[in-house]
Amino acid sequence: MSDLKFKRNESFYIRDGWFQKAIHSIYNSQENIFSGTRGVDELGIGSNMVKGLKYWLIASGVLQKSSTKSELTEFGQLLLKFDPYLESSFSWFLIHYNLVMNYNEAPIFNTFFNLKIKTKFEKDDIANALITQLKEDNEGVKDSYVFDDFNVFLKSYTIEDNEGDPEDNYICPLSSLNLIERKQKDVYLMKHPHYSELSYLIVYYALSQMYKKQFNIEDALIENNSPIYLFNLDKNMFLQYLDEMRKNDLIAINKTAGLNTVYLNKKMTLQNLFERRFSWLCIVSFTR
Repeated sequence: MSDLKFKRNESFYIRDGWFQKAIHSIYNSQENIFSGTRGVDELGIGSNMVKGLKYWLIASGVLQKSSTKSELTEFGQLLLKFDPYLESSFSWFLIHYNLVMNYNEAPIFNTFFNLKIKTKFEKDDIANALITQLKEDNEGVKDSYVFDDFNVFLKSYTIEDNEGDPEDNYICPLSSLNLIERKQKDVYLMKHPHYSELSYLIVYYALSQMYKKQFNIEDALIENNSPIYLFNLDKNMFLQYLDEMRKNDLIAINKTAGLNTVYLNKKMTLQNLFERRFSWLCIVSFTR
């Protein structure tokens, strides 16, 4: 059985302001802000929220996984440098991507988007599908854990009208990605992201992580962990992103004999990704 993580979020989804405050605190602190009560004092949230936040930072690749110190990963450092207040959807789509690709730390995220849901779905139906899928390779998965984490997952991507505890009225920034919409009680709708919000650079980065040098377009339309599923794209959107990559000299497309083979011209690192997206910021920094 894989070491899948469930119930590490302490029943809290990511709250607006959490990540940017944590990133600055981790960077500026000389000590482990998640040790003892430091996180409560430093971040101004309850102890269980601190535990949940630590989990989310690790699962999304922002915080190094360590029990003795708190240190930003390369991704966390790039967020701090290029988008320190996480104001860009670019940053949140990358956080989303990291969560979805982290099967062990965030199994619900990865399994859900690879279920390849096209349109409307009911909460209980998908929860049961998640349980079935996760138990195929992990017999010890508990149904209650999946249901609980799936509930947190849905709250992460949707905006709900909560009239009870005011704590539940905080919105998760992932909901701004426009990937899932709550239509009515326990009924949800899969949505395509706004084309202008999801950068072709992120789609290219995801492809470059999945394929070494080339791939067939038809394969990318059906394979697990393909950007078309991770970002809930339709075929036309995917082809539009590929065309934008081609225009920016990131790929070449060979349609000989109807194979539709895509060749990756560059292996893009995280550093490259941020520099290309925030090139204006690099120029400003250099001229100063």
